[in-house]
Amino acid sequence: MPPEININDVYQTFTIPSNNQNRYRIRPMHENDIATVIAIDRVTWGNDSWRSKDFFQAINNPLYNCWILESIKNDYIVLGYGVQYLLNDVAHISNLCIHPNRRGRGLGGILLRHMIDYARENDASIIELEVDTSNIHAYRLYINHGFRIFQFLPRYYSEYSDGYKMILIL
Repeated sequence: MPPEININDVYQTFTIPSNNQNRYRIRPMHENDIATVIAIDRVTWGNDSWRSKDFFQAINNPLYNCWILESIKNDYIVLGYGVQYLLNDVAHISNLCIHPNRRGRGLGGILLRHMIDYARENDASIIELEVDTSNIHAYRLYINHGFRIFQFLPRYYSEYSDGYKMILIL
């Protein structure tokens, strides 16, 4: 059974009690989170990681919503982040990343459900994203949350790395 999500509308901070008594919350990303987010991004994506400039631009763009998933029980340690934007009735997930040491605990699903709920609450009718065809864990996460392959994207990530454009109809 997936964790229950309680929404605190005033601060747009989301507290998620999990089955194993750990507690997490999702809150907006701030500029002082960028160094931590970049460290997670680099350990995950290596040379393909975003630059600090990319995160600063996203945080300061009114179309973007940048999220931090953190542990409440463990000194508010950042476990992952998500970046999405809404344009008209389409939400786009630009980035969703959980620290490699924290994967396999359902945290990606918690953050993804938050991003889906946020898009729905803001009148999006569709969510789209791109995923590397070799990223099986991300692909399964998206499939398990109702996303479907919309388009094959040859050499989307590099000369040797294809992608899928996936969509979720809300």
